[in-house]
Amino acid sequence: MKSTAFPADLRNTQQSGVILLTISILDMPSYTYAVKAQRLLRSRGYPCRIRRREKSSDRGCGYSVHITGSSESPARLLESYNIPYSVISGGGEGDDQL
Repeated sequence: MKSTAFPADLRNTQQSGVILLTISILDMPSYTYAVKAQRLLRSRGYPCRIRRREKSSDRGCGYSVHITGSSESPARLLESYNIPYSVISGGGEGDDQL
Protein backbone atom coordinates (compact mmCIF):
# COMPACT_ATOMS: atom_id res chain seq x y z
CA MET A 1 0.00 0.00 0.00
CA LYS A 2 1.40 3.37 -1.04
CA SER A 3 1.67 6.06 1.65
CA THR A 4 0.78 9.69 1.04
CA ALA A 5 3.34 12.33 1.99
CA PHE A 6 2.20 15.61 3.57
CA PRO A 7 4.19 18.84 4.06
CA ALA A 8 6.01 19.00 7.40
CA ASP A 9 3.95 21.94 8.74
CA LEU A 10 0.64 20.20 7.98
CA ARG A 11 -0.82 18.68 11.11
CA ASN A 12 -2.70 15.46 10.52
CA THR A 13 -4.19 12.86 12.79
CA GLN A 14 -5.33 9.44 11.76
CA GLN A 15 -8.43 8.22 13.58
CA SER A 16 -10.48 5.41 12.12
CA GLY A 17 -8.94 5.96 8.69
CA VAL A 18 -9.77 9.69 8.61
CA ILE A 19 -7.09 12.35 8.20
CA LEU A 20 -7.91 15.64 9.91
CA LEU A 21 -6.21 18.70 8.42
CA THR A 22 -5.83 22.10 10.04
CA ILE A 23 -7.35 25.03 8.17
CA SER A 24 -6.06 28.44 9.25
CA ILE A 25 -8.14 31.51 8.50
CA LEU A 26 -6.82 35.02 7.87
CA ASP A 27 -9.47 37.75 7.76
CA MET A 28 -8.56 40.42 5.26
CA PRO A 29 -9.25 44.19 5.29
CA SER A 30 -10.30 44.22 1.62
CA TYR A 31 -11.01 41.90 -1.29
CA THR A 32 -7.95 43.32 -3.07
CA TYR A 33 -5.67 42.28 -0.20
CA ALA A 34 -7.32 38.86 -0.11
CA VAL A 35 -6.45 38.35 -3.79
CA LYS A 36 -2.89 39.62 -3.27
CA ALA A 37 -2.45 37.27 -0.31
CA GLN A 38 -3.82 34.30 -2.23
CA ARG A 39 -1.55 34.93 -5.21
CA LEU A 40 1.54 35.35 -3.02
CA LEU A 41 0.81 32.30 -0.90
CA ARG A 42 0.04 30.07 -3.89
CA SER A 43 3.23 31.22 -5.63
CA ARG A 44 5.16 30.03 -2.56
CA GLY A 45 3.42 26.66 -2.43
CA TYR A 46 0.79 27.26 0.26
CA PRO A 47 -2.60 25.80 -0.72
CA CYS A 48 -5.23 28.43 0.00
CA ARG A 49 -8.52 29.88 -1.16
CA ILE A 50 -10.61 33.01 -0.68
CA ARG A 51 -13.93 32.58 1.10
CA ARG A 52 -16.78 35.02 1.68
CA ARG A 53 -17.97 35.36 5.29
CA GLU A 54 -21.37 36.42 6.54
CA LYS A 55 -22.28 39.97 5.64
CA SER A 56 -23.09 40.64 9.29
CA SER A 57 -19.54 39.81 10.34
CA ASP A 58 -17.69 42.68 11.99
CA ARG A 59 -14.29 41.12 11.23
CA GLY A 60 -12.52 42.50 8.17
CA CYS A 61 -14.24 43.17 4.85
CA GLY A 62 -16.12 39.91 4.73
CA TYR A 63 -13.42 38.01 2.83
CA SER A 64 -10.88 35.67 4.35
CA VAL A 65 -8.05 33.51 3.10
CA HIS A 66 -8.22 29.86 4.20
CA ILE A 67 -4.81 28.18 4.32
CA THR A 68 -4.32 24.43 4.61
CA GLY A 69 -1.91 23.85 7.48
CA SER A 70 -0.25 26.11 10.02
CA SER A 71 -0.58 29.87 9.54
CA GLU A 72 2.75 30.85 11.13
CA SER A 73 4.93 30.80 8.01
CA PRO A 74 2.26 32.24 5.68
CA ALA A 75 1.55 35.04 8.18
CA ARG A 76 5.25 35.97 8.30
CA LEU A 77 5.33 35.96 4.50
CA LEU A 78 2.34 38.32 4.29
CA GLU A 79 3.94 40.62 6.88
CA SER A 80 7.19 40.74 4.91
CA TYR A 81 5.20 41.93 1.86
CA ASN A 82 3.13 44.41 3.93
CA ILE A 83 -0.15 42.61 3.24
CA PRO A 84 -2.38 43.28 6.27
CA TYR A 85 -4.73 40.80 7.89
CA SER A 86 -6.90 41.39 10.93
CA VAL A 87 -7.54 37.99 12.54
CA ILE A 88 -5.74 34.68 12.57
CA SER A 89 -7.84 31.66 13.37
CA GLY A 90 -6.10 28.36 13.80
CA GLY A 91 -8.94 26.28 12.40
CA GLY A 92 -11.05 25.88 15.53
CA GLU A 93 -14.58 24.54 15.50
CA GLY A 94 -17.04 26.90 13.83
CA ASP A 95 -14.42 29.01 12.05
CA ASP A 96 -15.51 27.81 8.64
CA GLN A 97 -19.12 28.89 9.01
CA LEU A 98 -19.96 31.32 6.25
